[in-house]
Amino acid sequence: MRTTPEGIYAINGSKFQAIELPSIREVRNKDYMFYGGLNLFPQSLIELYDTSAMHHTCIDSITAGIIGDGIETIGEEYINKKGETIDEIFEKVSLDYAIYQGYAVNIIWSKDRTKISEIYHLPFANVRSGKPNEEDEVEEYMHSTDWANLRKYPFNTYKSFDATDNKGDNASQIFYFYNYTPGNEVYPLPSYVAALNDISLDAQVSRFHNANIHNGLAPSMILKFRNGVPSPEERRDVYKEIEKTFTGTENAGRFFLTFSEPGKEMEVTPIDSANDDYYLLLESRISSRILSAHRITSPLLLGLNDGASGFSSNSEEIKVAYAHFEGTVITPKRKKIISGFGYMLKLAGFNVAIKIKPNKLVNEEQVTDTAPQTNIESL
Repeated sequence: MRTTPEGIYAINGSKFQAIELPSIREVRNKDYMFYGGLNLFPQSLIELYDTSAMHHTCIDSITAGIIGDGIETIGEEYINKKGETIDEIFEKVSLDYAIYQGYAVNIIWSKDRTKISEIYHLPFANVRSGKPNEEDEVEEYMHSTDWANLRKYPFNTYKSFDATDNKGDNASQIFYFYNYTPGNEVYPLPSYVAALNDISLDAQVSRFHNANIHNGLAPSMILKFRNGVPSPEERRDVYKEIEKTFTGTENAGRFFLTFSEPGKEMEVTPIDSANDDYYLLLESRISSRILSAHRITSPLLLGLNDGASGFSSNSEEIKVAYAHFEGTVITPKRKKIISGFGYMLKLAGFNVAIKIKPNKLVNEEQVTDTAPQTNIESL
């Protein structure tokens, strides 16, 4: 595998687009900080989540672990005029945190400004930071539903959350919470940042295979007939029939026809399928690197089986892997989210400790050594 100066991966002659880390910078005549070269880095993370099957499964599993079975006691309480519950907002911010390592909510103060009356989730990808002041503090945030088309969807500016400065027009504020990343003072980088290219490659290899199946010809042998060359019109008809015959999943592995002048008997030439083995190996390595970036030590946690765990049973491996997953991924992320979210709820009048109802990802009684598993290389 090699990378061209344009950031394109070249693998076995096929080209794949690379993902670059975002440049976070001030831009002249702009009130907000750019989040990536085109200010669309969060949108690229959404695309990766939507297009990589392995990455999507990892993110959803982390989110499910964080939210458990909801917040004890107050989870079903309504928190805004849309009729959303605390649990519903908590689930949304948890998904955002798993994807971006940050989340944002819109805080509405009561008329007397003594408490928070409403909390609304804001998609993290739709929020941008204002420029820090001389003390490196961000005083305002901007929200737009489409940063790629500000002419049609202009941003609105909100005061950064401040319980001591909520008078007048500051009744509606944005609470913007994110993990500190060295070198990035106003925006986070995802925890899986080291595997961004692997996640992108996973999605692009899937598209590559899909294109080959639906648009390409992938015969397993060439049949060369030496009974004369048809006229151009006849050849066009033959080619149309071949295209119709050899395109699609049901026709994979059939043969290809050619014609030449009479002379010898028909020739049968097998077509090398070494690339198939190469891509299987590539997909396995990509999956392994994505799991590693998410700190998932066993694919069994996702219902996958790599066939080489080294444990005497699936249940034993799942118990060990889940304990590690809970301790190194779920609990730290949950604590980070609750540190900010719990403070918001306290200011909204919910003076209780935030506790999550436990929700085991795996029911130990249902784990058997013979339970069917999806092979990791099939994703």
